[in-house]
Amino acid sequence: MRLFLAFFTLCIVGGSLQARETAAARTALVIGNSRYEAEAGPLKNTVNDAKAVAATLRALGFQVIERQNVTRDQLIKAVIEFRATLAGKEVGLFYYAGHGLSIGGSNYLLPIKSGYSSQGADDVTLRMLAETRLFNVEQAVADMKAAGAGCNLVILDACRTTALANAGRTRDVSVSGGLAEMKPPAGSLIAFATDAGQTALDGEATNGLYTGELLKHLKTPGLTIEQVFKRTRAGVLEASDGKQIPAEYSRLVGDDIFLAGPASASEPAPAPAPVMVKAEPVIGPTFAEIKRLVSSNKAGEAIAAMKAKAEQDGASDAMAELFMELLDQVKDVLKKTDISPEQATSCLQTCDGVIQALPDCLSRTHSQFNELLAKAYNRQGDSLLGLARADEALVAFNKAIPLAPEDAYILYNRGRTHLILGDTESAEADFKAVSGPKFNQPKARQLAQEALEKIANSQLPIADPQFHNPNTN
Repeated sequence: MRLFLAFFTLCIVGGSLQARETAAARTALVIGNSRYEAEAGPLKNTVNDAKAVAATLRALGFQVIERQNVTRDQLIKAVIEFRATLAGKEVGLFYYAGHGLSIGGSNYLLPIKSGYSSQGADDVTLRMLAETRLFNVEQAVADMKAAGAGCNLVILDACRTTALANAGRTRDVSVSGGLAEMKPPAGSLIAFATDAGQTALDGEATNGLYTGELLKHLKTPGLTIEQVFKRTRAGVLEASDGKQIPAEYSRLVGDDIFLAGPASASEPAPAPAPVMVKAEPVIGPTFAEIKRLVSSNKAGEAIAAMKAKAEQDGASDAMAELFMELLDQVKDVLKKTDISPEQATSCLQTCDGVIQALPDCLSRTHSQFNELLAKAYNRQGDSLLGLARADEALVAFNKAIPLAPEDAYILYNRGRTHLILGDTESAEADFKAVSGPKFNQPKARQLAQEALEKIANSQLPIADPQFHNPNTN
């Protein structure tokens, strides 16, 4: 799994100081790793990304510590040096470009010459190897917070592919690539180049896709930090044809944060929204109207109305109930044993719509955000199985598992998908995990045990309708 991880912490108290006026209050550590051993795979754009980010930050008035191709010891030393510069600062920034892994729900940076290998290791061993050979991102975040910087921004640019993320038997290592979600401490923002558990594109130019788009907006006066990320997300979506969706988790507080200072009177903020003279105010759909669409099983219209509502009023926690009802409707259809291709296609379209709309309509810090996204991916996988698209279903289940690792039904669904694809060994591993003590979902355990019995008796569970339409969560 090829990855850029980047850390930015950019704050301007009061939101009215120019970049050069805050030079003494800004400090950064920028690291780029590319010269990896063959097992991890060398990277093309990471050092270029780090150099470009360092140059941009210096232009914005940052004191920058820059390192390239560091070992674990060198990385730890650089972080310690960086931490010593943070006391009393208003802005601290840590940018990393290179490989990274998600193991046991934690994110790790991969130094060069780490000696890390997941081959043949069990879950406990993998975690020990990660803690002693890699660098836990949470350590850097904790150091920044404890050092006393007023505001912290963490950007995780999950990108590219490394065999180290796929080796080993454990499912705690992301098979599909990408990193796990992280909750920022107060006064911080964590940004991902793409959604949790997914990979990002490397880009065809000098820089990776995400960093290339980010660099375009860092220097723009008049943009708050939130606007920088919003425009970066739009650029990445367009460049990737919708395949990569950046995500942010914010606990920033206080006044607006400008990366390049506010727009001057002679240079207004870019791309202001047009204002129609004497135009009547536009009134978007109400929650009651959206609720009626959902209750009427008009999923497409409901999702479009929810997106319009969010565009007008911003993300709202009240959307959670509406998304849950849409996904419950999909569940009711998928539970049937005689589902038609038309019904499966309709369910798939609803799940796709929820996945696309959820980040814009519901706060990512909402307690149900991960649950809803996991359910959407899970039922997307079920819908794809109903359309005999098992390869794509496997991808969907792999995306759902890191979001809801406590949900045995998703793991069961992945097991039956492995079985449909002829991978009995992987299927048995998933069914045994569901049957084990980690999960406390009796129905899922029963389904998994029945599947294991049929495999042991050389029966073909994929011929059993229950394997196609189980009572999944």
